[in-house]
Amino acid sequence: MSASLFQRRQPAAHATLPPDRPRPPVTQFRRATVSVDGAALAEGVAEVADRYGIEPQTAAVAAVAAALAARHHRGRTALAVGTLLGPVRLLDVDVELGGRSAATVTLGRLDAGLETDLEAGPESAARSGVAVLFGRPAEQWRGIEPQLADRDLVLSLDPDRKEAGCEFDRDLYDPATVTAFCDSVRQVLAALLDAPELPVLDVEEDAAPAPAPDPAQAAPMPPGTAEPTAGEGLLAGIWAEVLDVSPTEIDAGSDFFALGGHSLLAARVAMRAGTVFGVEITVEDLFHHPTLSGLADWIERAAPATARPIPAVPAGGSHPLSSVQTGIWLAEQLNPGAAQYNFPLAWRLRGTVDPHALRRALDELVRRHEALRLRITESQAGPVQTVAPVAAAPFETVELPGLDEAGLAELVEQTVNAPFDLAESALRAVLVRLAADDWAFVLVVHHIVCDQWSLAHLVHELGALYAGRATAPDDGPQDGAPAGYLDYAAWHRDVLAERLPALRDHWRESVVGAPEVDLTALHRSDPGPGLRGGCHRFEIPAGLLGEVEALGRSTGTTPFMVLYAGFLGLLHRYSGQYDLTVGTSVAGRNHPRLEASVGSFVNLVQLRTGLAEGLPFRELLDRARTTVIDAYTHQDYPLETALRERRVHGAQGSPLTSVIFELLNVDPVRLALPGAAAQEVPVRVRSAKFGLMVTLEATTSGTIGNLEYQADRYDAARIARFVEHYLSLLTAVVRDPELRADGWLPAGEPVDAGLAPGPAAVSPAEVAQPEQEAGEAAPASSRRAALETVLAGIWAEELGLDTIGADQDLFALGGYSLTATRIVARLRRELSVTVPLRVLLVDGTLTALAAYIEEHEPDLPGLHRTVRVIRLARADEHRQRQTADQERSGAS
Repeated sequence: MSASLFQRRQPAAHATLPPDRPRPPVTQFRRATVSVDGAALAEGVAEVADRYGIEPQTAAVAAVAAALAARHHRGRTALAVGTLLGPVRLLDVDVELGGRSAATVTLGRLDAGLETDLEAGPESAARSGVAVLFGRPAEQWRGIEPQLADRDLVLSLDPDRKEAGCEFDRDLYDPATVTAFCDSVRQVLAALLDAPELPVLDVEEDAAPAPAPDPAQAAPMPPGTAEPTAGEGLLAGIWAEVLDVSPTEIDAGSDFFALGGHSLLAARVAMRAGTVFGVEITVEDLFHHPTLSGLADWIERAAPATARPIPAVPAGGSHPLSSVQTGIWLAEQLNPGAAQYNFPLAWRLRGTVDPHALRRALDELVRRHEALRLRITESQAGPVQTVAPVAAAPFETVELPGLDEAGLAELVEQTVNAPFDLAESALRAVLVRLAADDWAFVLVVHHIVCDQWSLAHLVHELGALYAGRATAPDDGPQDGAPAGYLDYAAWHRDVLAERLPALRDHWRESVVGAPEVDLTALHRSDPGPGLRGGCHRFEIPAGLLGEVEALGRSTGTTPFMVLYAGFLGLLHRYSGQYDLTVGTSVAGRNHPRLEASVGSFVNLVQLRTGLAEGLPFRELLDRARTTVIDAYTHQDYPLETALRERRVHGAQGSPLTSVIFELLNVDPVRLALPGAAAQEVPVRVRSAKFGLMVTLEATTSGTIGNLEYQADRYDAARIARFVEHYLSLLTAVVRDPELRADGWLPAGEPVDAGLAPGPAAVSPAEVAQPEQEAGEAAPASSRRAALETVLAGIWAEELGLDTIGADQDLFALGGYSLTATRIVARLRRELSVTVPLRVLLVDGTLTALAAYIEEHEPDLPGLHRTVRVIRLARADEHRQRQTADQERSGAS
């Protein structure tokens, strides 16, 4: 047997502490800690090292490996070692310890091979779920080594300071299991003081009792089947965790999407596999190589690459918004005072509720997650964010015994639709006591600090904190979260700076020339410009969804792609258009350390798909597949850049389509409070974010659909028929994918369905704007000329230009949203004029801005004073130029 710590052959099968429960379908690595006698553990390591003249890390590796291997009744296991000897890194190593049937391994032999092998690194090692770190605590190691984020159990030791700590994934382990494991490590160290031989492995390899099934270990291969390669074995383990299937269901020919994979799960596989194998993997790669063997072969040929580390930003001060936050902030400037970006949650609680415990739990939740303490303010440079000091969360308890259901519904609606002052808070909670055993709890979070992915995690943690469980995770950046939101924002800006030119080139065609989907057939007879929201709920029958999934498996597409292609077919039949653009959301968590982070990461991208006359649905599905994969591969395109691209090329209005289609593949939001049964109450905000937004969500009872729409534009009865047509079309095409466009709906639908809009139907823009004869110019006045002079001067200074034309667009001249923000601030400061930012975002010309100011600010007390200052400055500048010209002429 080799004395080396690293065995260069088939990796060890047992690479983690046997879990107490199966891995959850979506692994979030929620951290918990157990109380460890750090001084005793560190002293034990130091005493063993001193007794035998070996390195402390050798003593610790030996003790942890022996305790771990004993759990599997095996003399061989794997560990991840974080060492400060040589390069500072985390290294997966296989450790062979021996047993009755093998020579006993001594500490001296381990120590002899350790230093040499740490310098070289292992040629083949299993990816261990257990890590042993040296010299610094786990939170500091995370800043050095991103791969630490997904270890099941992390033991950190600092013998010099006599400190130790142990944290673990509470989804896998009970605290008692981890505590017992740490005790066994101490027992090994105590035994080693008596003899330098590993004492606990006294089970013969060939006579060991059959261990409990190990989810990380595949079943024996059928006769005649080739043994999986090491790469396939590691990849199969990742697939099994992400897909929540048994490893026995995965073989070399397994198709990821046939096993239930979809785009979001593909993103998780890409992140984890990229970390394990040291290559860059995209969602597109998984679609092109969907089988286990195909992806493993591709990984083997791929060039080595590692994820860019996410460093910590300095504490304190103000920080720019992330690109995702900037997009949300810009959208809110277009509709100030609306609540369309509120995330509302409400529950009816039957039983005993402790208001003080719930308040303490919410306070602790806010303390742990810096994203919930972000404050957004405007500065001269544009919007910025700061992390507020830890303080009590906005929590109100209301005593309303006897309140009827109508009154409660009104109270809930007011709570969820109240806009946030983001300079003060982005979260609020209200607990209503209706009776001793009847409560209502309302929680509202703004999307600028939280996305749907984060929401499920936060609500789960709130329940754990309320229950007072010691194992409740502490994911806040102060306690070693995978990545703080400000860290992500700074990191992502750097990534975008490198990728933006390529992203701009890719998206330009989709962004600039994309026509708006014409849904006049859904308009009210008297459409208006408001944002009042309507909602139509529906359900996709389980049988139909099964047919959708079957078609996806047979065509190499995901359920979302099939559902999206059906929606495109419906839009085509309603609009008559062959060039359709629909928005959808992408998770935006494209780094291993972001998988469990709390914040706003979701980006909105455009899916622009071309149709053709007589197109079979199967071909439309293939086009939809290409569009979706392409969008996921280039998902980081910022809204800010999309806006500027449209304006530079002469397009006005929003940079994104007003039609959205998305399928939520995130954990359900469930609140669990001991002593009370929680039932979620459906709530919605009164303002619509988009003209028409379809959201599909898988629940325990089926797939539920929500179609939110602008009720001032679209007719409720026509919306209901629109949904009926969608389900009818979807049923037809999944049963006959060769069906051509004219057969997607019954003959005459929707034109003959009685849905044609009345003659009074006009666009909101036509309602909002007064009639004006073509070519008619606004009357000239000295006041208007003075105003345009001031505006041109401000624009020229902000853009660094000499002259500004009245009809030139701010964005076409090189401006962007922060430029517009500075202009608005200067108008307020220099002219005492308040101009909403949306005025510049919708029509960024000097003429439009001057017209708005004239209409809404008739007095303009500071105008002539400002004009006089400008004229004096220009006269002085002219004299200086003349003097300089004369001096140059005299010198020549």
